[in-house]
Amino acid sequence: MRQDELRARRMRSQLLAGPPAGGVLDAVERVVGIQAQSWSAARLAVRARTSGLLVAADVDRALAGGELARTWLMRGTLHLVAAADLDWLTAIFGPLNRSGGRRRREELGVEDPVAERALAEMPGILAGAGPMDRAELIARLARRGVRIDPTGQAPAHLVAYAAAAGVLCRGPDLAGGRPSVILAEEVRAARAAGGPRRFEGDAALRELARRYVAGYGPLDDDGAADLAAWSGLPIGTARRALELLGASPAPDDSTPVSGDAPVADRRARAPEPLGASPAPDGSTPVSGDAPAADGDLPARLLGPFDTVLLGHRDRDFVVGAEHAKRVNAGGGMVAATLLVGGRVAGLWRRAGRKVALQPFDGPDALPAEARAALEAEVRTWPGSSANPLPQPGSDRANACSKILPQPLPPPPSPV
Repeated sequence: MRQDELRARRMRSQLLAGPPAGGVLDAVERVVGIQAQSWSAARLAVRARTSGLLVAADVDRALAGGELARTWLMRGTLHLVAAADLDWLTAIFGPLNRSGGRRRREELGVEDPVAERALAEMPGILAGAGPMDRAELIARLARRGVRIDPTGQAPAHLVAYAAAAGVLCRGPDLAGGRPSVILAEEVRAARAAGGPRRFEGDAALRELARRYVAGYGPLDDDGAADLAAWSGLPIGTARRALELLGASPAPDDSTPVSGDAPVADRRARAPEPLGASPAPDGSTPVSGDAPAADGDLPARLLGPFDTVLLGHRDRDFVVGAEHAKRVNAGGGMVAATLLVGGRVAGLWRRAGRKVALQPFDGPDALPAEARAALEAEVRTWPGSSANPLPQPGSDRANACSKILPQPLPPPPSPV
């Protein structure tokens, strides 16, 4: 498959080209999970994949209402996932994350016996309390005889351990960005009407592979390496997952996978398929998309840690090698980017109440059509505490972006 065709099809799989998702849940499910250690970045990732999603509060409501869950999964990092997927994803990644974090927990004084005592106390502390400040949880554990150093990283590592055990989830950010926690059982209860998706063992691995192909395909000859890089699974487990799916080296799978609507309804929102067939496990079909030309790939502003930059071992299909270190300067940070023609063409960040664009090849390199599209996108961003940008039609709306002639240093914080 030609590189331009591979790129175009992956953009459609990612919902960055072609028909957008119908809502918050559809967007999250399509890519399995959205990295969410930065809540504002997670909101932007959802917004880039939907139409008509004008306020960050839509994502907040989906989390507060139990449609979504926020917990540590792929690569041991915080992700936003469908609440219906919480149990089977935790069953896959929880043991890996608990094992992977053991040495650091022990360095922080959170040996497994201490952590297990804390887990036993957490349901009694958190039941019915709603989202609780993490610091308050640590204080209440101390009152019950489980003492964790509240001043360093130990509380964060204990909470991640409890999430890996399926006891709690990260809740919404509180005032000042303070982290909160909530019982996983309460997330499950909020989701009771639709029920959880139940996959175990090989069936769970096969479902993970199916969903990965749908959101990140087509795969190339390094499909197992890509799945391993995105998920954090050992390479042997990634290969097995794809073997269970029966995936070919380059399947063209990219149908939305929302579990709430009948299959016929989901297919109506999907890109036009080329001969869809049932998935190997009889679940939602996955189907290929017609190839798109670069002109069909709209210019977009992507937030930090966008999933299109995290889904493959090799980012060359979307980021030129000469720009790779500008996008990922190290320390795990992935910058906010400009996507033009399906490729990263620069960076952006907020500059006061404007958005400052930094095309890699200078201001004149950004096509007028792309700049107009990006400015139009910014004008639809409503003002809020997270998005202090002009409302459409306001006096400031026509001056809401600027192109900088000089390089910007990498932003010190995600958004």
